[in-house]
Amino acid sequence: MVELKVSPSSTGIIAQTFNKIKEMTSSGAIDYDTPVRILLGAGKYQGILSYNLPNPLILEGAAGTKAEDVVLSAENCEAFHKDTENRAVFVIGQNVSEVTLRGFTIENTHLKTCDDAALGNQAEALCFNCQNGSLLCQNMRFISRQDTVHVKGFSHFEDCYVTGDIDFIWGYCDTSVWKNCLIHTREDNRPGVRPAYVVQSRALNSRPGFIFIDCTFTADERPEGSEIWIGRSQGTGKPDSIDRWDSIALIDCTVSDRYDDRLWTDEDGKKAVWPEKGCKDFGWREYGTKRVNVSGEETADNLALRNPHGFVMSEEEACLLRKEFAPEM
Repeated sequence: MVELKVSPSSTGIIAQTFNKIKEMTSSGAIDYDTPVRILLGAGKYQGILSYNLPNPLILEGAAGTKAEDVVLSAENCEAFHKDTENRAVFVIGQNVSEVTLRGFTIENTHLKTCDDAALGNQAEALCFNCQNGSLLCQNMRFISRQDTVHVKGFSHFEDCYVTGDIDFIWGYCDTSVWKNCLIHTREDNRPGVRPAYVVQSRALNSRPGFIFIDCTFTADERPEGSEIWIGRSQGTGKPDSIDRWDSIALIDCTVSDRYDDRLWTDEDGKKAVWPEKGCKDFGWREYGTKRVNVSGEETADNLALRNPHGFVMSEEEACLLRKEFAPEM
């Protein structure tokens, strides 16, 4: 393994380090499968980043730093750079094998200024644009507003914090596991009554999609009438479609009472949901959901109020999912 240390001493230092890795592989100094570990010193790193090399990458805050001490920050959005793979602060490309992010913050500082029918406010902090590689995030913080984290392929998030207001966890994933994460819906920076959505799954056909285990969903207070949902459908999933399946699982998660009792929305029947009814393997499904009020009191949630597209797993089914995707827990 090659180990490199950087500090925010100059603009673009992380991008320069990525270029150094490319030069080392091109010259034969290291192989294309040589792992590289980059330690980030405390401070703020400005600028948009992209990593698209096959070398396994570990990018982490240096020993003794907290996630909030090391911040990768920039403003980017759809209005600036078109398409998902171009509008994030940090884009991980199609050629990667394994990427580990640990112990720092990625923040997209874009603020919404208007209602934009052209989707100019989409602004990822992280885009994992790789169907074949794998992503591991531990003790990370992801901050933006719309579309904060986008994932394809296989990803695993442990002890992370993510915040946004619309579809701020989404993607065309095979499997994206979130364990013991704090997921916070923030107030829209624009005035008025506006809905908020945490997850929009466009999962691959018949694959698990987004799985949340022992996660906590919190929310800012919003204007009266502003509905907050765990998941919503894009409305384009079909039995034979390659992706766009509405697959989200909650296992023993805690949800603020600021979220709608139905959890899932098809926008009052305006959006198709596929599968039309969840099951243990895919679709909208849950087990052991608890509701917490502003005083911190927890109660078992009222499942009778759920959107009819959702499915309640048995204890055995939930345990099998937990064993498969979080075996040490």
